[in-house]
Amino acid sequence: MQSVGERLRAARLDLGLSLEQVSARTRIPVKNLRAIEADALSEISSAFFYKSFVRQFADDLGLDYGSIAPAVQDAVSTIPAPLIPGQADAPLPKLSRLRPKRSFKARSFFSVATLAAMVVVCSIVYSEWRNSREDLQESIMGLLGSIKAGSAKPQSQKPQSQESKSQESKPRPMATPPAVAPGPQTHSDAASQPANTAVSPDAPLASDSFELKVSALEATWLSVVADGKQIFSGILRPSETKVLEGHETARLRTGNAGGLSVEFNGKSLGTIGPHGQVRTVVFTRDSYEIVPPAAHVAFAAFTLQGE
Repeated sequence: MQSVGERLRAARLDLGLSLEQVSARTRIPVKNLRAIEADALSEISSAFFYKSFVRQFADDLGLDYGSIAPAVQDAVSTIPAPLIPGQADAPLPKLSRLRPKRSFKARSFFSVATLAAMVVVCSIVYSEWRNSREDLQESIMGLLGSIKAGSAKPQSQKPQSQESKSQESKPRPMATPPAVAPGPQTHSDAASQPANTAVSPDAPLASDSFELKVSALEATWLSVVADGKQIFSGILRPSETKVLEGHETARLRTGNAGGLSVEFNGKSLGTIGPHGQVRTVVFTRDSYEIVPPAAHVAFAAFTLQGE
């Protein structure tokens, strides 16, 4: 009686097939096909693989597996059972060390701490950015005002007659506002109201003082000096108003004459010049004067080369 390997080999040779051709069609390695035909069951790793390979081999050759099934079962009984790890000389598998898992509380604390740190850092960065942005805007507006003041060339102005020049240099008289009856004032009230400082628009004026109210129509650089003291210097924001009381004189200088609305002793003067023009105005108790730019100032003095 032929063995399983002999019957499979005979069927293969009858069909004229090589082991390589059978391996290409069944995807079974050639060494396993050769071991099956030689009945070398020790070269097969397990009984399961032997039975599976024999079934595929027989089906590919057109051989009825049922006719060789009893012989296959007898051959499988001779294959020893595979050793499990730790049995006889079977090597133990190498496993990596297990890392202890962090508890839920530790992970939650780490996540919350990281989030809080990010919020604090973002808040600090945003605050610094806002401050630097405002400082940069004020510096740019002040620089533009200085450049515009220096760029006012007397040569670019139209020639004026001697009569018109003399009329422009004269101070413009203003109607004296109606006198306000001074109310009773105690010594403590007089001491609490220093001269040359901003006052409330509703406060009554003294007989020897005048009131100046400046409102910004747009962001405008402004400098105000009253009686020789600096009252304000910086950028006046839109809709922002400065009110001051002077006794002798007040000098108002702006880098954007069209961006300011001025009230003098309660009377509106409107804007004090065209939009974007540098303008200096000197106020006294009952009049004001627009000071023309200095004749010696030229734009060539503000070139980037510093000439």
